[in-house]
Parts: sequence; structure tokens; C-alpha cells
Amino acid sequence: MALPEHTRQPASNSEKSSGKKKKFESNNKYFSICTYVVATFTICLIIFKFINNWRDMQTYTSSILSTLSPFLIAFLIAYFINPLVNRIDHILFSRTTSQKFAKLHKFLSLLLAYVIVIGFIALVLTFVIPQIVESILELIRQSSSLYDTIMTNLNLLNERYPNIDFAYIIDTINNALPNAINSVQAVMTDIVPMIYNAGMSIISWIINIILAFVISCYLMSSKHRIIHGMKRIIYALFDQETAYKVIFTIKECNHIFGQYIIGKALDSLIIGIICFVLMCILHLQYALLISIIVGMTNMIPYFGPFIGAIPGLIILLIISPKQALIFLILIFLLQQFDGTILGPKILGDSTGLSPIWIIFAITVGGATCGVVGMFLGVPIIAVLVYLMNHIFDYMLYKKHLKTDLSNVIIPEINPDNVFIPKDFDASKANDPKAASDASDTSSSKENSH
Repeated sequence: MALPEHTRQPASNSEKSSGKKKKFESNNKYFSICTYVVATFTICLIIFKFINNWRDMQTYTSSILSTLSPFLIAFLIAYFINPLVNRIDHILFSRTTSQKFAKLHKFLSLLLAYVIVIGFIALVLTFVIPQIVESILELIRQSSSLYDTIMTNLNLLNERYPNIDFAYIIDTINNALPNAINSVQAVMTDIVPMIYNAGMSIISWIINIILAFVISCYLMSSKHRIIHGMKRIIYALFDQETAYKVIFTIKECNHIFGQYIIGKALDSLIIGIICFVLMCILHLQYALLISIIVGMTNMIPYFGPFIGAIPGLIILLIISPKQALIFLILIFLLQQFDGTILGPKILGDSTGLSPIWIIFAITVGGATCGVVGMFLGVPIIAVLVYLMNHIFDYMLYKKHLKTDLSNVIIPEINPDNVFIPKDFDASKANDPKAASDASDTSSSKENSH
């Protein structure tokens, strides 16, 4: 049915001229909704394909990581060497404020930092690695007499403590010895292919590390341009206030992560050196090999020193129980020194995590990624806890609540139903507005009847 003339909308000039209605108009709101829907669907599809083809995706991911390994190693080198460059630049060139030589100062700081790092690596390869190899070869040479040593010590213990039954332990060792000999013979049979594969892997790693050092030099020399480019992307995606908050949050996360890793590496290096010096003073064997193990495992909080003490304790226990006891006391004293004096001095409260969070991070990280996960789990959890605290603080702010919950109003709880206020009936009876609303409701019901 046609509308009357006075109710019809006047046609626009464009419609009069073309005689057609405009079929499509752009709408930013619906365009944003469509973009979010497509992005969500794409992410869900990628996650589904990743989970559905887990083994294939693992192989594909490992091949991508292997291809990108020089760049990943280069990023790690640049990340760890950047604080050293900043420290050198601050110590040597902080008093010179002339911008004329700013690039020269940065170049000299970068060059000196790489000289220190490469010199340290060369020192390790020249002096430390041969000593470690010699210690391992010495253990292999003494492996033929280790069985006799173990059996002699067990017989002495059996004579000294006749009430304890050592027969089960002796039978277990006697049964395990032929299997160990067969395993060694099998390894010796396949030693040539193993040496070839190991040699190829070492050559590949050497090439990747050299390439990574070259790439890290480019990353360090152009880090300001890279940071500026990342800032441009963030400011292009968000408004100015949000972009500033994102950049500030990234800086804080980087500070937490980097401060912990660098501080823990320095702490572990000092503990390893102290352990080596004390073992040399006490004339304990395999001092360098055991000290390196103790220093590396000290990167794991709480459990690291004890994990590193187990291999050294086993080696020294086979050689001499007296040396093993001295080493055990030494590790206990080192752990106390690190936990009470050295660790707080270097690390401070870099993570801000409670002990329960640290134990959780070590457990989950170790279960997922092994030893590397046990070390990296702590700073990762620290960053996640930092982000979650900020999110919850913002959510409390939106509800006009303080972060310490000091302005929370605690209501009286009805013991029969905690979701209903205790004074519900009294408030309804005493509230004139509620009473008027109730009377209006009752009157409307009567009118409807």
C-alpha cells in the first residue's frame, strides 16, 4: 500500500540525479566487529590445526627454529651484551657530554664489550676446556678400577656394620656390571659414526655461532633504529596514552627479566669460582669439573646447588668417602653464603616473587622444558605476575576500590543465604521508595485482574 504524499521522505539530490538508492554505506562499528570475528576465527583455526597435527607441527617448528638459530643466538648475544656496553659507556664516557663524539663513544664501548666477551670465551676454550677433557678422560681411565673400589668399600661397610644386609646391593652391582660392559662395547662399535655426526654438529654450531656474533654486531649497532621502529608500530596500532603504557610495561618486563638473568649468571659465576678455590685449598680431586657443574646448576634457584652437588658427590664418594663428606659440607656452607649474603646483594628483590611462586615456576618449567625451563621459569613467572598485578589493579580502579582493599565495605552476611543481605526485610519495610514501588506493583496487578 502506497504511503500518502505528506509522509514520504524527500529524495536527496544524488538519488534524484541517478534515480537509484545507495545500497552500501561504510560503517566503522560493523567493520571493526567483522575484523575481530575474522581474527578470532583465524586464531582458533591455527590453534586447532596446531593441536590436531601435533607431531607434524613439532617437526615443522623445530626445522624453522633450526633455520633461524643464528638469528635467535644473535638476539640472545645482543641481549646479554647490551648491559655490558651500557656499563662501559657509562664508566668511560659519562663525563663527556659532547654530541660530536657520541657515535665514536658508542662504537668504542661496543668494540670493548665484544673484546671482553670474546677474550673470556677464548680463555675458557684455552684453559678450562682442556682441563675438563682431562678430568673426564681420567675418570674413564679409572673406570676399570672403580668396580674394585666400590666392592672394597661395600665389604668394609659390611664388616663394620654386620647388622645391615649389603648382599642385595652387591648382587645388584654384580648383575649390572655385565650389562654396563656390553653397553660400552656397543658404544665403541658405533664410535666412528658418532664421532662423524658429532664433528658435523660441532662444525655447524661453530658456523652458526660465528654468524650469530656477526648478526649481533649489526643488531647492537642499529638497536636505536630497531627500537624506534617498534615504537612506530605501537603508536600506529594504539592511541598515544595506550601506546605509552604499552611501551612502559614492556620496559618494566624487560627490566625484571634481564636483571634476574644477568644477576643470577654473575652470582653463579662467583659461586663457581669460590667452589673451585676452596676445593683446591682442601685438595679435593676434579675441582674444576665439579666447580663448573656447581656453578652452572646454581642458576636454578633453591634446588640448583643440591642438583649440582650430586654428580660431584658421587664421583668423590667412589674415590674417597672422606673427600665426599668434606665436599658435602662445603656445598652446604656455599649454599648458605649464597642464600643469605651473595644472592640478596646481587639480585636483591629482582623478581618480587614469594618462595611458593618460585617453587611453582621451577616445577612447571622443569616438567615442560627440563633444566632450561627450571632456570627460565622464574623470570617468566615473574613477568606474568607483574602483568597480572597491573591488570587486577586496573580492574579494582574501575570499581573505585583501592589496591590494598582498604575501602571495601564488608556487608553483614545472612547465615541462611549468603547472597541475601541479613537485614533484607527490615530495609524493605523501612524504605519509603521500596514501599511505594511495592504498592505500585500490587495496584497494577489488581488492575490487570
